Amino acid sequence: MLSTAIILPGEEETFPFDSLRTISGVEWDGIFYSGKRQHPSFDRSLIFSSPEIIPLICDLLIVIDPLFCTFDYLSFAIRNGCHLFLSDKLKLTTDERKQLVLLANEGGTYIQIQNDFLFHPFQKKIRNNSNQTTFIEAFQTAPEKYDQMDELLSNNLLMILRAAGSMVHKVDVFRCANQLQNPDVLKIHITFKNGSDAELTLKFNESDEVHLLSVDAAGEVTIFDFVRNKISHLPKNELRKILKGVSSNPLQLQISEFIENIAQKNNPGYSLSDEMVVFLLMDTIREKLKTTSQSPSIHQHNQ
Repeated sequence: MLSTAIILPGEEETFPFDSLRTISGVEWDGIFYSGKRQHPSFDRSLIFSSPEIIPLICDLLIVIDPLFCTFDYLSFAIRNGCHLFLSDKLKLTTDERKQLVLLANEGGTYIQIQNDFLFHPFQKKIRNNSNQTTFIEAFQTAPEKYDQMDELLSNNLLMILRAAGSMVHKVDVFRCANQLQNPDVLKIHITFKNGSDAELTLKFNESDEVHLLSVDAAGEVTIFDFVRNKISHLPKNELRKILKGVSSNPLQLQISEFIENIAQKNNPGYSLSDEMVVFLLMDTIREKLKTTSQSPSIHQHNQ
């Protein structure tokens, strides 16, 4: 049994902590939250008044409050032998991420990052373990969801990296916009060191919801439709529904799988190392977006 503690968002009124109590393989030994609201389901004996004590009394620390996802606090927890499950809202630098990965490797502990989208049932079918050359296309519409651009980009990039199964060689960014700040269409082309190619298209000016990923490998194309929850295969033209639906409690699912991986000494499904690869790729894309946004657009020439 893993001694487990959790740091909850301070002002969260109804966090589904009761569902986490059903997870097997753990013994809950600590809760900390900085807010003033009282949650009637909490066992008062588990509540700690200081977050500094929590890493000293547990094997697994779940940090849902991003305010505590700081380098100082997380490195303190790792040095005290804690496995970490962290909020997806990390504000760490590249160097801090690298240092945390090194500390965890030295101490024999694991770090997993929360990502609800990665626990869609399609995701395990996307990973490329053969390192074969593939052509990948991802397409998603996001009507006026400019504020979610980073999340949309990172989720699609994660899928593409899994499908390619190789390191990135080159990234090109193209944008079409009626205004400098928000692109109507964003295209990203990625070449990989194993010869694979990928193209990601995000459209912010469409009204219909579409999210597709197609993977062309060894002459067979597999199309994942995340809106209709279907997978199709070409040229066989087979179509089938995924029987297993999307989990209604992805956080519980992720923590449960992380606990199983710890017990079996397997790497997490989405580790800090994986997150760091996407973080660096996102940085490259942001820099290229800045460059393209400073160039005159085709629309500006026509005005």
